[in-house]
Parts: sequence; C-alpha cells; structure tokens
Amino acid sequence: MSAPVYFAGVTVLTLAGITVAMLLRPAFASSVLRFTGLERGPVAAPGSFYSVRVQPLFDARCAGCHGDKMQKAQLGLESFAATMRGGKHGPAIIPGNVRDSKLYARITLPVSDNRAMPPSGKTPLTKNEVEVIQLWITAHASGSLPVSAIKNAPRLVRPVEIREVNYGLVQRQRAPLAATVQQLQRRFPGVIDYEARDSADLEINAFLAGRSFRDAELQALMPLRTRIVRADFSGTAITDASASMLGGMERLRILRLKDTKTGAGSLRAIASLKTLRSVTVAGAAPETAPLRQRGVAVYGDHDGE
Repeated sequence: MSAPVYFAGVTVLTLAGITVAMLLRPAFASSVLRFTGLERGPVAAPGSFYSVRVQPLFDARCAGCHGDKMQKAQLGLESFAATMRGGKHGPAIIPGNVRDSKLYARITLPVSDNRAMPPSGKTPLTKNEVEVIQLWITAHASGSLPVSAIKNAPRLVRPVEIREVNYGLVQRQRAPLAATVQQLQRRFPGVIDYEARDSADLEINAFLAGRSFRDAELQALMPLRTRIVRADFSGTAITDASASMLGGMERLRILRLKDTKTGAGSLRAIASLKTLRSVTVAGAAPETAPLRQRGVAVYGDHDGE
C-alpha cells in the first residue's frame, strides 16, 4: 500500500470517527463547529434576566453535575450557549414552552423519582428557584431580555449551609498539642478552650482567674503560643515581664490587656504581630501609634469594644 493511499485511509477513518462522535455527542459537535468557525455559540447579555437571575442559580445548584468539570448526560449549564445546546437526550430548554422543557420537568419531579434533579441526597430547588426558571423559559428563554422585563420574579434567598465538620482532620490538627492543652486545661479550669469545634486554634480567657493569673502563669502557656488567636488578660496581674510571650503569639488576632500592669514594653512586643486586629490596652499609651497606623483597632480602659 502506497503512503498516499495509507494516509488517505487514515484521514477518512478519522473524519468518520469525528462525524459519529458529533452525532452521538451534541456538546462535542458544538465544540468542533465553534473551533472550526462554522458555529458561533449564543451569548447572554450581561444585564439580562438570564445573566443576573438564572445563571447564578445554575452555578450554585447545578454545577456539581452539569458544570465545567462534569456534565451528566452531556448537559452543561455553565453558560447560556451550553444550556441552550442541550445534551445527549436533545434540547433541555424549549423557549416559551415550559411543559416540554426537559430541564423544568426534571426539577419539578418528586424527590423520590430517580430522574429528579438535583439527584437524591442533594437539596431540591426551592419553590422560588423553580419559579425563576419557569419565568425565564416562558419569556422564550431569552439571553437578552433585561431583568426589569420580567415582573414579580421572586427574590432568591441563599439557603443556609451548615458546613460538615471533618472531625478526623480536626483531631489530626490538634494532635501535636492535645496532651499539653489537656494538661493546662486541668491546671487553669475554664481559661483555655478551642476557638471552634472545627478548629485547632485556641482562645485564652485568663480574666476568669483574676489577679491569681500572673506572669508565671502566662509563661506556662508558652507551648501553646503559636496556636493562640484570641487572648483576654483583663484584670489579671501580668506585667511587661510577659512582653516576649505576648510578642510570640504569632497568630493572635484579638488581645485584651485592660486593667493590667502592662505598658510600653508589651505594646512594642506586639507591634509586629501581622494578624493582630484588635487590642485593648491599659490606658492610652503613645506606643499604640504604630498599631493604629497598621489599622489595628486600639481601645483604652474606658473605651467601648
């Protein structure tokens, strides 16, 4: 077989394969046509009802199965062009015809139906979300119709999502200091706690110990210093002797030193803490100027917080 004949055969088979793929996969066909310049996908206007109300809804509720990374049944809802193109089973939207629009039919099925969208285990669309899609399809699924043209469209309230805690991950993050934290919690009841149930960061509420909490007690917390993000030493007996300890709390965000014997030394020590956002000091020392210049909220003994 001569080389020209061989390459001609390969070319024919390749084109046949592409043609079959295009027939079986509309999304692939559309991509090929756009790549070759034979088709230009429709684009929705930035201020259209679709762009403002419908696409954000698809992004929030449908992208997991029909977005850039996954397209079940070859249906993409990541853009106006993809939505109007449809999927393996044909068009998902019939402009002006809600009843025959497959997408609308699927989002209104009972959750017990295995064809329902979103699939079982995921939160169904709310009544208002369904109505927004219905109004858009009824308005001929336009990509140019302005928001103001569709009256009385319900305002969508974003559902409250309770983040699932990965307790295994949290335990692993807490593990290096877990024994030390427990030991110090027994020594200082109520003073040391984790910032949140899903966090390995710590908060110190030394004000509960009052004047019995001194520089020596603060020094005992030294092993925890890089994990402390909130610390309230108000009303304790700590002094500037603890300045280096305070300056070593590299992740500290909130610090309260109200009614303590700390002063310029402590303020200089914390001046370089990059994460510090709020500090309450004993009095109105001039050394707070560098903190204020960095945008740290500084309060005096008698200021509100």
